[in-house]
Order: sequence, then structure tokens, then C-alpha cells
Amino acid sequence: MQDNKCNGCDHPHDHDHDLDLDYDYDDLDNIIELTGENGETLKVEFLATVKVDDQEYAVLQTLEDDDEDDEAEIVIMRLEFDDDADEYYLIAEEDEEVQQKVFEAFQKELMEGEEEDEDEDE
Repeated sequence: MQDNKCNGCDHPHDHDHDLDLDYDYDDLDNIIELTGENGETLKVEFLATVKVDDQEYAVLQTLEDDDEDDEAEIVIMRLEFDDDADEYYLIAEEDEEVQQKVFEAFQKELMEGEEEDEDEDE
């Protein structure tokens, strides 16, 4: 998966709202379809944007198909802005160390969010 540009919605991803989705999600805006260089598509759920070392990354989770052998996976994509096109692009992050740092930052943000929720409930 390489460059996936937005369709003018000012979000850093491709939307495909015409899909016949069998997923039980209330907010279909979080469901996006990535198209790789070879034309293969992958449906993912947009989870968060995380900033690590002054670079923004999208944290995505693959959606399970009807094939129960496939487990959902986390996909880390680097956000790049093209000034000429005035659009964001998602670029697959190949560096495993960077992927790990981004995933750890994502987990930390999740934990902090849960702690804030618990504090508000008290």
C-alpha cells in the first residue's frame, strides 16, 4: 500500500461510502478503503492520528472479511501533505522501529483517555 489521497473531504484518507458493508459500525466515516500500487484494496477503520517526532501518522485497523481465518491488524500510515494538490496522502510506513514507536504512542494516548474518562465518572 502506498499513496492514498483524499477525495476532497479534507481528511487524510479515501472514503468509499458506496460499499456494501457488513460491519456493525455506527459511524461509517471511520471506515475507509485503501488502494495499493497494485490495485488491491483494503478496508480499514480509522482509529486515530498520532504525532511522533514531529511527523503525523494514521493508526488504522483492518476490518475482518467473511473469512474468519483473517485477524484484524493495525496498520500505520505516514501522513504527507502535497502543497501543489492541497491534499493529504497516506503512505505506508515501512520502518518497523517507527511503526513500534507510533503504536506505543497510540496505546499511551488510549490509556490516558481511559484515565480521563474514569476521572470524569467520579
